[in-house]
Amino acid sequence: MIRWRQQGDDKSIVALVRTQLVPISPWQHPRDSRLHYEITRRLRRGATLVAARSRRSTPFGFLHMEFRGTTLFIDLLAVDSTAQNKHWGTELMARAEQYGRKKGCTISQLFVDEGNTRALRFYHRLGYQTLRTIYALKVIELVKPLNYF
Repeated sequence: MIRWRQQGDDKSIVALVRTQLVPISPWQHPRDSRLHYEITRRLRRGATLVAARSRRSTPFGFLHMEFRGTTLFIDLLAVDSTAQNKHWGTELMARAEQYGRKKGCTISQLFVDEGNTRALRFYHRLGYQTLRTIYALKVIELVKPLNYF
């Protein structure tokens, strides 16, 4: 099921960042308590959806989004490797885009780390288009219009 982040979910979300995102990132990331602090600080901005077996079970995936004017910014998306290729990422993205439209967003934006070809294929399949590569940040910017029917 997809649900909103609850108070006890942060430890699992940080673990997903540690196991699924940090290893493929070109940047150095803080360890343990510092990583927990940084991620929970980011989660306080915007809204977070989680994929979990039930309302009270540990999340095995999550998506964090922020709202910047009429832009839905997808900040973080991770699904545990054991739950990948089962459409959880697609469902999290669909719910985030739906929520963004409801909040008045007309475009969705995100960044993918350089070299993360798997993520690029995933987002292109969802209709995102590459806008530009920002070499200094080692990321590729992607966008998708949300105002279609």
